[in-house]
Amino acid sequence: MSEQPRIKLEPFEAALLRLPDGAALAGAFQMHIEEVIDLINRNRRVGVVWQRFKGPVFVQEVIRQRASAEIMIPEAVEGVSLEMLLLQMADALQQHGSPQLCSAIADNALRVFRLAREHRNVAITQSA
Repeated sequence: MSEQPRIKLEPFEAALLRLPDGAALAGAFQMHIEEVIDLINRNRRVGVVWQRFKGPVFVQEVIRQRASAEIMIPEAVEGVSLEMLLLQMADALQQHGSPQLCSAIADNALRVFRLAREHRNVAITQSA
């Protein structure tokens, strides 16, 4: 993966590592992120879901805060909840992803949805 997407994803990985069960989720995230990015960029149906449910806006909201002492993961942007984005992307990725990605989503989806619900707008202190 190019350095630019890796830099953009660091706040999400840091956020995951600070949450309960986060290390396991961060491992699955790292294992499959290249395929997910490829599907977003090359599979029209996955890309449409990503755009329609404001994936880029969620990412930009977190990136915008990189210089802050804390990062707040938004509950919703432009009328779309984080939970809705996650639900729709899980569905699209399971329809178009590899068997390994589908398995990882099946194994982790409930945990991800629970964390998204319980840790809304959680301040994530960045490491120095």
